[in-house]
Amino acid sequence: MNTTAKHLQTINSILSNKQLSKKEFKFLNRIEADHVKSISITTDGGFDPESGEFHKEDRPLNYKIRLKYTDAGNLRFKCLHAEKA
Repeated sequence: MNTTAKHLQTINSILSNKQLSKKEFKFLNRIEADHVKSISITTDGGFDPESGEFHKEDRPLNYKIRLKYTDAGNLRFKCLHAEKA
């Protein structure tokens, strides 16, 4: 399975298994799998929505999914699925 197919499979799994906001759901349905560079998912800690960096300690709001993708040739990231500590 190539990388694009794996990313598409992971996105579909997230869409069917995670409770996402309407905005997050729309974002994942719009993103083109071949623009995705990496998908990171964690159960402990979370990702900072401003920097995209992982932090192992719980914070008041923990984003459990980080998606890195290209948009108009620029590398971007989006943090999804926030959970309260």
